[in-house]
Amino acid sequence: MRIEPDIYVLLAALEKRGHTSFAVGGCVRDSLLGMEPHDWDIATSALPEQVLDALNQPAPTDRAGLRYGVVTVSTGVREVQVTTFRREIGYSDHRRPDRVEFTPSVDLERRDFTVNAMAADKEGIVTDPFNGKADLERRLIRCVGDPFRRFEEDALRILRALRFAAVLDFSLEEQTKTALLAKADTLRHLTKTVIKREIDKLRAGTGAERILREFEGVLKEL
Repeated sequence: MRIEPDIYVLLAALEKRGHTSFAVGGCVRDSLLGMEPHDWDIATSALPEQVLDALNQPAPTDRAGLRYGVVTVSTGVREVQVTTFRREIGYSDHRRPDRVEFTPSVDLERRDFTVNAMAADKEGIVTDPFNGKADLERRLIRCVGDPFRRFEEDALRILRALRFAAVLDFSLEEQTKTALLAKADTLRHLTKTVIKREIDKLRAGTGAERILREFEGVLKEL
């Protein structure tokens, strides 16, 4: 896949300091679909302070994101979220992890769907441990690992699944669909603002009418 020049610079700067780094998530998915990515995200072995140092970024005034390993970097072209490799532990509120632990290698297993669980190095070579490319070709939204666990962890993933299916005009893989319907009651943990944002994006999708009709029972509760 093609890595944008400003993203290449960030990846190269981190690697020069000895930190493994990848473009991850939606930017990889959209690039492989021949679409222009709206957002670029980077995952790296560098700790937040090392990211700031390697990329010559000032310390943020709001340091809340640093405890989760997240640094927002401006390239002059766009803002990029750079996140330290991590694993997430506990989701007592069905939305955000109770705590995170930084890890030495990229953990794509913690991501929501296979099409979002791919990573690309600065040369554009894609790592795809969960067959996200195949699911793109099959036009499927499929959870990484156990779909019941994925939706139990974060209720927002239910709406994200429907939104991606609508925007990309994809279908939900059968086990993912079964788990989504079974865990629909966890949507009560989401705020009205978050729900409205996701539904607005869903409605703008090419496949919105089909998804709204197929999952009317889930969405009418919102």
